Amino acid sequence: MSKEQIDYLLSKFATGDQIDGEGALKEILVQLVGSSVPTEVTNITEIDGEILDSLQVGDKIVKITGKQKHLYVVTYKGEGVGEGICLTYTDAAGTETVSYDYTADGWVYNSTDKGQFA
Repeated sequence: MSKEQIDYLLSKFATGDQIDGEGALKEILVQLVGSSVPTEVTNITEIDGEILDSLQVGDKIVKITGKQKHLYVVTYKGEGVGEGICLTYTDAAGTETVSYDYTADGWVYNSTDKGQFA
């Protein structure tokens, strides 16, 4: 369900129109709640292509390392062959961006770039 569809249905709901005959309100809630739950992975450089396909800019990925959890945010995503996706992590020491390229054969890990704060 697109943002525009959700906005339309919410506007109908807000005016009291009967829209829930086919579960529209339930679908809106599923979309809203589902978008706030980050995907968890154990290896940030080996993410499944289906997961990468589903991500949008602003989505979150949690890398689990033992008892530690690291939050990455999708900071860039292009569409189609020759484009890619960037997942960026920031902590007190610096940043890390993990990038994948989208090829004719699917997603391929490209690189991990790190920067440190002065």
